[in-house]
Amino acid sequence: MIEGFYEQTEKISRIIIILTIALSYTFIGLIYFFSKDSINFSTTWAIQFKIIALFSAAITSFTVLNLRRASLYIIFTLNIICKYLISKPFTQFIWFESLFIVIIFLSAILTLNNKEILIVSMILLMFSVFPNRDNIYWGRKVEARPLEISLFIILFIILLTFLSIIIKFLNNIVNRQKNIITDQNNIIKKLTAANSGLQQYANLSEEKSVNSERMRITREIHDSVGYTMTNLLMMIEASTDLIDVNSHKLRELLNNALQIIREGHKDMRLSLRALRNAKVIKSNSLKIFSNLSEIFSSSTGVIVNLEYGNIPWNIPPEEEQIIYRFIQEGMTNSLTHGEAKQIDIHFRVDDGRIFVNIIDDGNGCRDIKKGIGLNGMEERLKDVGGVLEYGNLHRGFSAKINIPLGFYE
Repeated sequence: MIEGFYEQTEKISRIIIILTIALSYTFIGLIYFFSKDSINFSTTWAIQFKIIALFSAAITSFTVLNLRRASLYIIFTLNIICKYLISKPFTQFIWFESLFIVIIFLSAILTLNNKEILIVSMILLMFSVFPNRDNIYWGRKVEARPLEISLFIILFIILLTFLSIIIKFLNNIVNRQKNIITDQNNIIKKLTAANSGLQQYANLSEEKSVNSERMRITREIHDSVGYTMTNLLMMIEASTDLIDVNSHKLRELLNNALQIIREGHKDMRLSLRALRNAKVIKSNSLKIFSNLSEIFSSSTGVIVNLEYGNIPWNIPPEEEQIIYRFIQEGMTNSLTHGEAKQIDIHFRVDDGRIFVNIIDDGNGCRDIKKGIGLNGMEERLKDVGGVLEYGNLHRGFSAKINIPLGFYE
């Protein structure tokens, strides 16, 4: 993902800066080792040089930690003093001073902002333009530094200042973009979660509508059958009293009973037909999968293509629920983790098993970490003898399941 790319770039840049600082200290040690005889300083100077260099390296190593601003200011102040003490005895030999300046600016890029980098630069320039008269440093008389060398150090500091500010500026742009992408991903995840909730609500509403219709039909059957049976009971009881009394009245009563039976039979047939139709609508698996993909596509803008292959129109409810959850989880992951623009879902039945394959055109996933979704899917599939497979493609990601058809039958 783009967010991961920015994080990786920032991490690599930080490692490069830290390695460059370590390399600079290594160069200081090598230069000292190979030039100490030609410089011909006293033993006291050599000991002081080693102590200052090691002290500087030690305090610089703390800049990689997440320290408070006051602690960072102390570290930079001590490093500038170390640079001054080590470079002061040298007028013509500027390698030690140059490397210390590089180390200070690299540390500033890691920890300071642009305003603080400018303050560090001004302090370094101030030490560089101080009058450098003939004097004795560390037991040795040192001549004043030539003007051209002082100008070189000043220009060197100004150049590093500009480079540091440019690097920090670019780094700030990268961080802003990373934050924007992070915010966008969080929004997408919230929208996806809301979309999933909407889908569940839509399905629940549909199920409630079906149940409500079935209850209504049940009430109608109850009322129709109850009315018919009650009237028949009363007519039969009355007819027993008319057998030997009034045959004409008995015939009329039986005709009315036949009419009530016909009407009751007709009402019951209509109610049962409505109940059967409601059941067929609920068990239309392909329509449920289609509605799921359409709602997801319309709310996220991702193109979702369904290829049903040879799967049956109606799938048993248990298998239908597992496939539904797999499609829901797969589309969500394709969007949030892979930033996919198109998702293809293929269905087929082979050798008594249903195969469902979700393929997207996203960025894939370098480090696949199982979350609640994948673990839950594997558990559901394990219960029915199903299999879950997933992995990266040349471009995109693929997740597929296969489950036995009619496992619960």
